[in-house]
Amino acid sequence: MTLSKRASHFLEKSKREHLSLTEKEIRQTFIDNGAPIFEPLIEFQQAFGGYIFYAVLAPIKFSLIKGAGGYPVYSNTAVVEFEESEFSSPKYFFDCATTNYQMQFFLDEQGVYYEDYEPIASSFSKSVEHLALWDEMWEQNNFELIFRDRSLKIENIEKELNLNLISEASDQYTLWFQNEEIYVKQWKGLTTLVASKTYSRKEKLLTL
Repeated sequence: MTLSKRASHFLEKSKREHLSLTEKEIRQTFIDNGAPIFEPLIEFQQAFGGYIFYAVLAPIKFSLIKGAGGYPVYSNTAVVEFEESEFSSPKYFFDCATTNYQMQFFLDEQGVYYEDYEPIASSFSKSVEHLALWDEMWEQNNFELIFRDRSLKIENIEKELNLNLISEASDQYTLWFQNEEIYVKQWKGLTTLVASKTYSRKEKLLTL
C-alpha cells in the first residue's frame, strides 16, 4: 500500500488512537466474532485502524474492531460488526467506523469503501488521498468552493479547463483533477469544483 507524499503528510498530522494489536490478534478477533477473514480488511486494520478524521466537527474513528474497552483482546469485548448484503457481490459489509455523525461507513470483502452503502473508493487508501486533497486546499488558505455535486452541461471538464488527472486519488468510483488554480472531483456523474480565490474567470465556472 503506497500513499502519496500529500496523503502521508495528512496522516502525520492526524490523530491516531494506538491499537496495539498484532496481525495474529486481529485475525483472532475476527474468528472470535464469527466474521469471515479477507486480506484487504486485515490490511486496513493494520494501516488505518484508530485514525480519527472529522466530518465538519464530528470525529469519525476508523476501525473494524470496536467495543467498550475492547483492548486488549482478552477483555472479550472486542467486536467486529458485519452484515451480509443482498447481492452476490459485494457479499459482506463490514462496519469500519465509530461516530455520532449521521452516516454509516463500511468496507466490503474486497476493501471497497462505502458511505451509506454507496461506493466511494476502491480502497480506503484512495479515500485518504481524497481527504488529503481537501486538507491541501484548506492548508493553502487560497481556495474556495465554487459548487458541490453539480450535474454539468459540458462533458470532459478536464479538457475544457486544462486539468490533469490526479491518478493516486482516482479510480472507477471517483475522479480527481487539478491545475495550479482549480481542483475538480467527480463522483456518480456529479462534479465538485474548488478554485483559487484569485482565479479571474469564476463567472465562467458557474456556467459550466
